[in-house]
Amino acid sequence: MKKLNKHIATWLTKRYFILILLGTSLLFSSFKLAWELVGEILVQAKDVQTDRLGNVYVISPSNQFTKYDSKGNLLSTLNYAYLGNISSVDASNPMELYLFYREMNSVVFLDNNLAFRGKINLSNAGIIQASAAARNYSNGLWVFDQGDLQLKKLDKDGKLVQASGNSLQFAQSKNLNPNYIYDNGARVFVNDSAVGIMVFDVFANYLKTIPIKGLTKFKVIEEQLYYAQGGNLINYSMKSLVRDTLFLAEPILGNYSIEKELMYLVQPDKIEIYRYNK
Repeated sequence: MKKLNKHIATWLTKRYFILILLGTSLLFSSFKLAWELVGEILVQAKDVQTDRLGNVYVISPSNQFTKYDSKGNLLSTLNYAYLGNISSVDASNPMELYLFYREMNSVVFLDNNLAFRGKINLSNAGIIQASAAARNYSNGLWVFDQGDLQLKKLDKDGKLVQASGNSLQFAQSKNLNPNYIYDNGARVFVNDSAVGIMVFDVFANYLKTIPIKGLTKFKVIEEQLYYAQGGNLINYSMKSLVRDTLFLAEPILGNYSIEKELMYLVQPDKIEIYRYNK
């Protein structure tokens, strides 16, 4: 009788384990099916950025700058490699793009057709070493100045409008080196991989630090902050502080961009475009 009960228990355990495996498999399959591959751009890219209209901006390994629509159709291309290495692109205003050249300590302005509209040499504005730069919602510049460790707001003529004061007073690190800035119109997000995301108001007043470390880029859409971690996309609610993992059909191994329901993943010889089906 004991042997029979033991046999039944073993049989039930095996069946239960199989059901768990099947359920887990179906669960992860549903996550993967939520992201549908809808297109690709056959181009080598070291970085990709997108705007709210769905346009895609690609920086090639040789610093050629190219614009595509959301379906991957080529719209415009210009070679700005002679200016140096493009460190970052701010496309928060689709009508005017900001290209930051850290090595040259300068920012170039382009129109929506990638035509040259102007350039500012940050050294002429008294900023000897900028580690990050981006557009502000007044169509000026946010710059993090490594010289005095301040977040600075400039107009396009290089005139100082606001400054945060030395950031060491609120950062838990003595080696600040921010690599990314984003202004969503209400707050300014300054990313330092070793510190986290420092949040300021539009007057350069420090508010708080979001303790997410190890990032090189992220995306803010309304009250949601999206970033890559462990090959997956993480959705962090800045209101509830809850983090959700959005599993992808392909892991995020390199650069990427997200714009509403679209995800752009940089692969060795192409950019894959995924649509999220809720």
